[in-house]
Amino acid sequence: MLVVIGRVRCEPDRRVELIALLTDMQDESRREDGCIRYGFFAAVEDPLGFIAVEEWRDRDALDRHFAQPHLHEFSRRLLEIVSERPEVAIHEIADTEGFPG
Repeated sequence: MLVVIGRVRCEPDRRVELIALLTDMQDESRREDGCIRYGFFAAVEDPLGFIAVEEWRDRDALDRHFAQPHLHEFSRRLLEIVSERPEVAIHEIADTEGFPG
């Protein structure tokens, strides 16, 4: 499994526009084969910051996601809206266990 963590930030006057873009991307991505979980979340300490958490079945599923037209359009529009360069990290997970207790 792969986990992708992304971070973006916008100016106050672009927040509503960014939320609409994130919502569309989230909805499109959740329909893709191999997507286990995909969501954007507001950062508690910064109402203008958002965190993406994605879980993908395998590298092939993530690579197919990267090739999707909606991702390319999202990336283009995102760079027009955000106030700082987005951060993205891809983590390959070997094993997952539930929280004990």
